[in-house]
Amino acid sequence: MNEGRTVWQRLAPRGRLSRLLFALLSAVLAAPALAAGESAEDEVLALLADETPYTVVAPELFARLGWGLPDGGETAKALADAAPGGAMDPRALAAIPPGTLGYRAAWNEVRFQVYGLDWDITGLQLIPESPVPGLPGIVIVNGGAANWYEFFFDPLNRPGLGQYLAQKVPVLLVSIPGNYRPGGWTQDHFGERIPAYVLDRDISREESAIRNAVFTFRVVTEGVTALVRKVMDEPYVIVGHSTGGEVQFIVKNSPLGPAMHGWSLGWGTGGPAGMHAMRAFRGTRSADDYQHVARLRARTSEQYSRGYLGPLNPFWDPGKSRLEMAAEWIGAVQQRRPQFKQPLQDIEHNSAVNLRTHVESQIRATLAGNSLGIDPDEVCRDLFTPMRSSLAGYRKMIWTTASLDSGHWNAEPANARELSVAEEFRAANPGIPVRVLLFDVPMTHYGHIEKPRELAGGLLAALRWLSQ
Repeated sequence: MNEGRTVWQRLAPRGRLSRLLFALLSAVLAAPALAAGESAEDEVLALLADETPYTVVAPELFARLGWGLPDGGETAKALADAAPGGAMDPRALAAIPPGTLGYRAAWNEVRFQVYGLDWDITGLQLIPESPVPGLPGIVIVNGGAANWYEFFFDPLNRPGLGQYLAQKVPVLLVSIPGNYRPGGWTQDHFGERIPAYVLDRDISREESAIRNAVFTFRVVTEGVTALVRKVMDEPYVIVGHSTGGEVQFIVKNSPLGPAMHGWSLGWGTGGPAGMHAMRAFRGTRSADDYQHVARLRARTSEQYSRGYLGPLNPFWDPGKSRLEMAAEWIGAVQQRRPQFKQPLQDIEHNSAVNLRTHVESQIRATLAGNSLGIDPDEVCRDLFTPMRSSLAGYRKMIWTTASLDSGHWNAEPANARELSVAEEFRAANPGIPVRVLLFDVPMTHYGHIEKPRELAGGLLAALRWLSQ
């Protein structure tokens, strides 16, 4: 899709008189909705009533989505501005009167065990002062190299997606084990960082290597299960962004399943790694595509300059190169954002089951004679759980994406991954309502830091449709 040209614009007539008539017709068609006092979210909900291959939210409608905050986000921003690297203590939010924020904040840390080791998972819970009746809560699980900060602030400490959503529905912003460290990381070189797998002590580089090598999706999903069961009231949906998208599909058949009611909501989510659509999109991977499982993969500005940077990014500047803009973006959040990823996350998420023997050999070599008592057989049995997620048993599903999210949408919609994922889920769940909601604006995979207010409105409309 060409930047700046929307689906609506491509359908519009070219001649001057035709354009005038087209504009008048558009105004007439819009008038009943506006006269009825409907919100922009109501309009999106009305669009979703029609079963089409995908539903388009045009730029004009997208711009009207969302709502304000009681204090404009200034109170939380002041806390982040005062903290080194913006890595504010989330516990400070609990002391702010809910009337100031529009929600009550609570910080949660939960310890659980996998492979005989302690792991800590964290979550910032936001409970609205005036929730919309009848809607489920939203659990947002971070993707690779991110954590809760990315869904609470934008890179300039302005209000993020979670703050807007929390005006309407209960929200839990999850940081997977290792990805949140109080005060952040101070090492300039991301490869020198050690994940904060437990929060009450610093672990050695040797222990970190062992934990990296056993960081299967079981570690993530058991942590999410323990945290959500402790703090969230039913019902709720789990929205995993990017790599975190695997989580909702894995836990569907866990103790969390009944509270999810067969609903699925996605933002930059895709489908589980075992889907034909996902495997076809990713192709066949080789061992050379990944680092050793005991090491971390640092995420660089160059990587973000290619696929994740667009004209709505807070650091977009046409006078600078993409690499310069990406470096400013990553530099602004480098202390509070982990900026690393465990190779096992990549391997399992990328459907690279052809590398199982190779991965097992690395795990066994790393664990040989380990003093932590980890059984390598247990770890190897847990490999590639995302490949085993069931596609059946859903009642209603909706994916949301944006025109510049190249991993999930395509200028040629027939090649869009979310549409292929939706079709495969339709086949596995005959007759259920399935929607793909396209925000036809130049947002990228990181739309939650680009247009968080508007995205919150779009997700609320999707949530209302889902729970009707």
